Amino acid sequence: MSDSSDQEEIPPHLARYREYKRKQELRKQKKSANKSQPTTSTTSDSSSEPPTSTVDRLINHPLTIPFLKLTLWISLLLFFAHHQFGSVFFLLSIPVFVWQSMEEYKRGPRELSAYSVFNKNMERLDGTFTSEQWERELKYGPAAVRKQD
Repeated sequence: MSDSSDQEEIPPHLARYREYKRKQELRKQKKSANKSQPTTSTTSDSSSEPPTSTVDRLINHPLTIPFLKLTLWISLLLFFAHHQFGSVFFLLSIPVFVWQSMEEYKRGPRELSAYSVFNKNMERLDGTFTSEQWERELKYGPAAVRKQD
């Protein structure tokens, strides 16, 4: 249906989460294979994959970065609230949150925006109510409106 080049890019936090889950699945498979086949030497197992520490798992967890961002924001909010600038900080952080949320999601090459001005050739989504449609409905009634190509 579509080439691999046409696939939409996965956001970084989802890619890290998928990689984390894939590694967990590989570890489970290795453990089940080791239980079914008794081995006499442990050197072959340790050379294939280095053991992961708790710190490594914590750093690579998909929720680490959002948790740190939230902690920083709350800390700054409390700091500014203590100095009586909490509402100013909150109001200035709203555009930052909007910008961050828009930055994380990238549309695929064939995915249309809800706003036709951002689409190639000003293409509209199906079912979009336009001023031309409104005008035709007022002049000729709702039955006169059909999809225009």
